[in-house]
Amino acid sequence: MKFLPAALLVAEFVLAFEVSAADDRYALFGKVLTPLFGVFAADAESGDRGLKLTVRIEQMTDLPAELAGARAEIAVQAPDKLRLHGPLLGENLTIVRDRQRIWVSPGAKAKALLDSARLPKADKKFQLGDFKLPIPENQLVFLPVLFSIKDLGSEPFGGDVCRVLDLQLMAEIARSLEVEGWVARIWIRPDATPARLTLARKGWNVVLRFEQVDFAATLPQSTWQPTSDEAADLFELPPKDYDRLLRAIVGMREKPKKRE
Repeated sequence: MKFLPAALLVAEFVLAFEVSAADDRYALFGKVLTPLFGVFAADAESGDRGLKLTVRIEQMTDLPAELAGARAEIAVQAPDKLRLHGPLLGENLTIVRDRQRIWVSPGAKAKALLDSARLPKADKKFQLGDFKLPIPENQLVFLPVLFSIKDLGSEPFGGDVCRVLDLQLMAEIARSLEVEGWVARIWIRPDATPARLTLARKGWNVVLRFEQVDFAATLPQSTWQPTSDEAADLFELPPKDYDRLLRAIVGMREKPKKRE
């Protein structure tokens, strides 16, 4: 990841000499990226550190029937709080990290998955680190210059007139991040929040609708607490098992189906 900060320094000079004030593609995309990445900036000292997203899957290659139209809710409070809620393991699953406390609901299924997963044992003294990007806050404005951006004009979407941009990372950065061949299209609301995003590569694509994008200095403490329904089947696990559970879930999703 050392390549990215260096690329941002180059982008600063590119922005100064090549991007004119009249060409607002980069300025607009910057308004989208800066608050999103600002939540996780390495030295963030100002602005909002809390983010709530509600994302719905509109379309995806080989999308399982049970995930058609599925919603995922994400809440983040930098530097060390996260809530994920969405369809996993055949039902809606909630995973919460509150500093070093981690809990999952429904817990019985999560515990059974973790117990059955063939994963290496973790260090009992392991502690979770903070969410942090290796990008200083004052360099976030240069992120858009790392993309090739094409302006497709305006289009009505979800009750707003959105600007539509096609995006592709610079070739050198795409290679370093191993995302060559990926292209994206983003619909941007008048308030500079994303309304829709498509990601595609050869033979695969996904279309996501952003139903909620809210920033706040601090999210309510209740965000990290279980509801009464969640508390009825709660599984708490130590930090050492947090990564193991996520890997077990990913492994469960990637298991090939047996031929009948």
